Amino acid sequence: MGTDSDIELMIRFAKGDESAFRMLYMAYRNKIITYCYRFFYDQGVAEEISQEVFLKVYKAGSGYRPTARFSTWIFTIATHACLNELRREKYRHRVDSIDSEEGSAARDIPDRGESAHERMESRERRKRVGAALRSLPGNQRAALLLREYQGFSYKEIGEQLNMSEAAVKSLIFRGRENLKIALYSEFGEDS
Repeated sequence: MGTDSDIELMIRFAKGDESAFRMLYMAYRNKIITYCYRFFYDQGVAEEISQEVFLKVYKAGSGYRPTARFSTWIFTIATHACLNELRREKYRHRVDSIDSEEGSAARDIPDRGESAHERMESRERRKRVGAALRSLPGNQRAALLLREYQGFSYKEIGEQLNMSEAAVKSLIFRGRENLKIALYSEFGEDS
């Protein structure tokens, strides 16, 4: 495993350099919040989980040993935090309205010269894709998000989810198939 600048920052933090932690926090804060938001489509939950992730990173500082890329390590922590949150009772029977606001991240998409009607359709499409993602089992959702939005390799996702590369490929395949079914039921033939 090669070294990267984030690993060097974490090692500096492990040796007591608080500024190294602040630099890591600034580099990963939005990435972790965005990942958690895509997992739950709830800004409050995403921010709460990201705080939990950085608290765990902070507490792990003195015992940190680089065994993988730093991004793999921190997203492993984020994935486990999201899966643990998903297991909590409040998500077992959660019902979302298609009309509900999905949090500030969905509203804060920059205007790309779209008309008001196009922005509204785009927001509705994001809500429905979010609902389809939330309908997936936790491990499928995590694997798809890590692969499609974060760009992790199958091997890295296997490390994060504690499964073989072949199992990850199967999980992602099943997740994509389930997502297609969910999106087809939402959008019909044109999806």
